[in-house]
Amino acid sequence: MAELTVEFAQSQAEMTAVQDLCRSFRQWLYDNYPRHRPVIDAYYNPQKFEALLVDLPQIHKRPKGAILLARLDGEPVGCVMHHEQGPGIAEMKRLFVSAAARGRGIAAALCEASMARAKDDGYHSMRLDTGILQTAAQGLYRRLGFRERDAYYPVPPELEQILLFFEREL
Repeated sequence: MAELTVEFAQSQAEMTAVQDLCRSFRQWLYDNYPRHRPVIDAYYNPQKFEALLVDLPQIHKRPKGAILLARLDGEPVGCVMHHEQGPGIAEMKRLFVSAAARGRGIAAALCEASMARAKDDGYHSMRLDTGILQTAAQGLYRRLGFRERDAYYPVPPELEQILLFFEREL
């Protein structure tokens, strides 16, 4: 049986793996929703996206944030991160599992690790957003106790119809 580990991404090699997983997520969106490429580019602006990837360690810096990397038999296969969204509230971001590793509970393990870490860090609630077409993610979040809610940040008009927002107590 394959060994799954979920740990903080700290080294440069680990951060590079996380950045590569984030790029894979954007590519997955392009591959699965080709008709929605303009909307994907609006949410993940190609120029801003690369700058964001460079800033991930600062955005999700300890102790108010975390970047977690999942490995299957030592190989990076998934990531998730969170940061402070408001007093006592963490926001989960960029959950992704590589195609080769899906169906093994890795996304759930990443979410649970992120929620546990956020709770240990003093957060009482966690929020996230996801796309309306990402039904597998929506199902996972609901199984983990997240409930739909209104937008918790200003949403550009071109994105209002494609995003769903969730929250749960920790």
